[in-house]
Amino acid sequence: GFKTAGFEDSIWVCEAGGDYEDRLIVSAHIDDTLMACKSSATLEKFKTAFLTQFEGTDEGPVSTYLGAELIRDRVNRTITFKQSVYAQKILQTYGAWDKPCVKTPLEVGVRLTKEDSQTFVDPALHSRYSGIMGHLSFLVTMTRCDLTFAYAELSKFVQCHSEAHLKAAERRASARFYQRAAGLGGLGLRVRPRLSQIGDGRQDCVTLSSAEAEYVAASMCCQEVVYLRAMLRGFGYEQQAPTIVWEDNAACIAIANNQVDHKFTRHINVRRYFVRDLVRDAVLTLVKCAGTLNVADALTKSLPSPSFLLHRPFLQGTRQEYKAHYCSLGLHGPQAQAAAAA
Repeated sequence: GFKTAGFEDSIWVCEAGGDYEDRLIVSAHIDDTLMACKSSATLEKFKTAFLTQFEGTDEGPVSTYLGAELIRDRVNRTITFKQSVYAQKILQTYGAWDKPCVKTPLEVGVRLTKEDSQTFVDPALHSRYSGIMGHLSFLVTMTRCDLTFAYAELSKFVQCHSEAHLKAAERRASARFYQRAAGLGGLGLRVRPRLSQIGDGRQDCVTLSSAEAEYVAASMCCQEVVYLRAMLRGFGYEQQAPTIVWEDNAACIAIANNQVDHKFTRHINVRRYFVRDLVRDAVLTLVKCAGTLNVADALTKSLPSPSFLLHRPFLQGTRQEYKAHYCSLGLHGPQAQAAAAA
């Protein structure tokens, strides 16, 4: 029979054997259901049995899901998830389709504050600003992870904004589409080659140092690592090696690897030491990466265009290897290129 995959109650897996010769995976979101199986015959058999028990329709191979286009290239073995039509509609609705493209969602060095807001409410400005933010929220949630920080910053001013905030929101709409188509913590989890999960938000506690803030963020990341590993195990792909967590703070890594408390860390909430337990049990390992190569920076700050464009492919999905991996192994220049080619 079917069992849930990991901690996810909306995805079920039926192992091969019994009524079905191959593994079946079924996921549901409200009234939409996706079914996957490597055998077409087994999949058809299950769909027939499913529609006998429940009222529904067979829409065939998936091409759209939750408002996004899904394109499957069987030759190159890739799946592309995009919202080109929706993005074009946003640009045309707000008169940005023919405007020049920009390379970054927010202007570098410009910080928006509540003091920039108007003392009175302009109905036209309020309607336009709220409309842009509402439309772009779906885009950010589904396919445009690279706009996450800009959206989080501009969302703070939905109820109190001005022309300066509107200008920034319109800039963010154009950034898209560069391809035309307490503290802050950010994390991105990648199951090759696609980024599978991101996180960006204020931490729920006050920390006393940057190392402690990084440690809190690492504990949040580790929760997602456990979640994904459990899901992969449910799919039949149990991870044998520790998951690599890239961390650009050496002190944070030292705290995670040191099982002894001392006066600089003993005040940290006990539940944050969840990281140490996972490192000790070889569930994951923290590896130092250069700050300039930390992809999560794009989720927590407004970066200049060279850095933003460097991180962007890893946020949207790429087959290229993460450069920091070779740096951590002491490989540079031709050695790194040879390792990437291998």
